[in-house]
Amino acid sequence: MEKKTQYLETNLKEEEEVIPSSLNNQKRLFNKKLIIISIIIIIIIIITFILIFSILKKEKIPIIIDVDEGGDDMITYIIANNSKKYDILGITTFSPSYYVDDVVNIWLRFFEYMNFDNKVYKGENHPLNRTTQQTNFSHNYGIEFPLTNKTVENKTAIDFMIETIKNYKKKITLFLLGPLTNFAKAYQKDKTIINNIKEIIIMGGTKKDGNIKYNSKAEYNIYMDADAANIVFNCGIKIKVIGTDVTHKIEFTDEIYEKYKKMNTKSSMLTYYVMKGTFETWGDNYLHDPATILYHLNNKIINLKDYFCVVNTTNPDVNGTNYGSMIFNQPNNENKANIQYSESIDINLYWDSLEKYVKEY
Repeated sequence: MEKKTQYLETNLKEEEEVIPSSLNNQKRLFNKKLIIISIIIIIIIIITFILIFSILKKEKIPIIIDVDEGGDDMITYIIANNSKKYDILGITTFSPSYYVDDVVNIWLRFFEYMNFDNKVYKGENHPLNRTTQQTNFSHNYGIEFPLTNKTVENKTAIDFMIETIKNYKKKITLFLLGPLTNFAKAYQKDKTIINNIKEIIIMGGTKKDGNIKYNSKAEYNIYMDADAANIVFNCGIKIKVIGTDVTHKIEFTDEIYEKYKKMNTKSSMLTYYVMKGTFETWGDNYLHDPATILYHLNNKIINLKDYFCVVNTTNPDVNGTNYGSMIFNQPNNENKANIQYSESIDINLYWDSLEKYVKEY
């Protein structure tokens, strides 16, 4: 009996030792699985973040910027570049006042100075229906842009606009900063491009604050090719128009000049110099063109209102014709709104936004 009892006790002891050992093995196996699952989850999270970042990085807004020779056009380009929010597909050039080759050259030299890399396409030589008197480029930027080996593209601005807009994978936004000849001609050549345009934002026009001596009611960009403006305003997209009624409130003062000089970034110094140079050349110290891109980045800066607008295209060579004037009408059932025009500007928000982007580089 004693032996039997001893045998049972020994068996029980061995079983008790086996059970904890089995539990420990199961626990170790569970912990191993948990570690593997945790590693897999972490890898999935990392891959997800990489994919999201890649998608966001690729989701830049595709734009084309149509320019003339102005320094404020260059500041507009700087803002677009520094914001990191745009895919700038190319620059198209036009000037009714200077030879277009001179305008192309100054933009290539500007890119050299700023260490930017983009394509420049030469636009039209004259407005749609008339010939303007042009001279060699004589604008003072306050700095001398370096000579460059950069060259203009072989493709014309018109062909570039048409081919790029039609074939690009996403709808394109256009910033038209000068007279509207290039886009008007592209649209006349192929009206289907309108189907792949998301927005058109232009700098130009006025209700009352003109800058043309032959017509005090007209603004330069609209006046220099009123026929083109009328075509663009009626192309089937509601055009966003930033006029001089608001941009004449964006005035560089001595205090602002010094502020931008003290920032001492490449962008702020370029802004400082070209504004000084523009004032010395034309007595104009208003920062017009950047209002377009800053509005697009933050539409709280400028308030727009719907209008049905017609541009006066009577013969500019006849005195008193009001060529280039914009006639603003309240839209109705027959004449639906074809533009949104700038009514007011938050000037403090404008300056804060500009400072934000010129500080970047």
